[in-house]
Amino acid sequence: MKTSLIAGVVSATLLFGASNVFASDSNAHKAQYRAVLKNELSKNEPGAVALISKEGEVIFKKAIGSANLELKVPLKAKNVFKIGSISKQFTAAAIMILQERGKLSVHDDIHKYVPDFPTEGHVITIEQLLTHTSGLANYTEDRELMLKEVQAPATLDEILARFAAHPMKFQPGDAMAYSNTGYVLLGKIIEVVSGQSYAEFIDEHIFDKLDMKSSHYAGRQIIKRHVSGYDLSPEGYVNAGYIDMIWPHAAGALSSNVFDLNIWFTALANGSLISEQSYQQMIAPVTLNDGRVSNYGYGLATTTIGEYQAIGHAGGIHGFVSDAVYVPEEELYITVLANSTNRNPQVLTQRLAAKALGLKSPSYKEVNLTPQQLQAFEGEYQFESGAVRRIVYYEGDLYTQEGDGYIAQLSASSSDTLFFDQSTAYMSFVTNEQGNLVMNLFENFSDEPRKAVKK
Repeated sequence: MKTSLIAGVVSATLLFGASNVFASDSNAHKAQYRAVLKNELSKNEPGAVALISKEGEVIFKKAIGSANLELKVPLKAKNVFKIGSISKQFTAAAIMILQERGKLSVHDDIHKYVPDFPTEGHVITIEQLLTHTSGLANYTEDRELMLKEVQAPATLDEILARFAAHPMKFQPGDAMAYSNTGYVLLGKIIEVVSGQSYAEFIDEHIFDKLDMKSSHYAGRQIIKRHVSGYDLSPEGYVNAGYIDMIWPHAAGALSSNVFDLNIWFTALANGSLISEQSYQQMIAPVTLNDGRVSNYGYGLATTTIGEYQAIGHAGGIHGFVSDAVYVPEEELYITVLANSTNRNPQVLTQRLAAKALGLKSPSYKEVNLTPQQLQAFEGEYQFESGAVRRIVYYEGDLYTQEGDGYIAQLSASSSDTLFFDQSTAYMSFVTNEQGNLVMNLFENFSDEPRKAVKK
């Protein structure tokens, strides 16, 4: 579930960490994990819960912060959070369950199930909805809709009719562009094929089957141990704006806790929920029409850190942000759930991964540059994948955002190097032979940068 920062809802793509050395779960390492969290979180503010597991077994869990500021209730490890776009992997698995039962194929035209949804004459497949390559607009980029309409109850068909008013962005398969609209359509397809509501299907075929007792479609019901969500305003913390959960639906309406998410991903990865073939299909890269490759599969994305693979997804919805990452070679799973949108759980998963895997985190020393030097970095930088990262100068500081993901502050460590605030990522800049400024983005402990050319 993603919207603009102005609307108070953030979500993201992915940041990962991996290595060939797995640190033991000794008391010394647990102290290092706690130190990572204590460096970012305060017990008197909204906070986060973190969990690390090895081969499915929990080796570390910790909660820091407040579950409810008004009542001064501290967070506990078992607390339940809205998980935003982490919901997408559940939706994708539901599609795979239906495919395994012969009820549909990911290669089906979506008009077989939603004949009235406009596609401007194009054929869009279920797989293109799953991989964000359909060309459908992302309804959460409609600021007017997100500020006003999402507070009102509606039916699934009514919100799909509203989403249908947005024109397509490109021809199916031409690019990868994150679309919550596509995942809500997947929820509709699940309902049409199964004869159950999306919530009923997820409950019966995933939550109940895996004994995930703390996981729910987060409607208006009372959910035991569910925490409150917050935003940070200039005046301090405020209660997050309301959203009727019909609007995120299959794109981001689920709630869970760190223990259930560990059960979930362990089952997903070991073949006890869907087949190994289906799981591999979920995490496989996608080839676009022009031969470019997107690392976003079905509700999950992959990346490589050195020679190692990591799989995961982040999420954000009103008052909540989350991140979860799995390192297959080590059977290592890390998840962080936070109850305030000013937190960056990806920073915590990265730092916890570094400690768990024995990685050295880069260090930086900030230097002062003139406003003119900082403004020279401003602009849009395009990666080979087509993704665009923006750098903006505002009131003396630099900020960056890729797509409609997190907006992060940048600081300078030299005249040609910027680093992300409270992160391991940094970027260096060079001028190529054509005279264009090139961003070399180093992230997730990688020695090989992602290169982007200033447009």
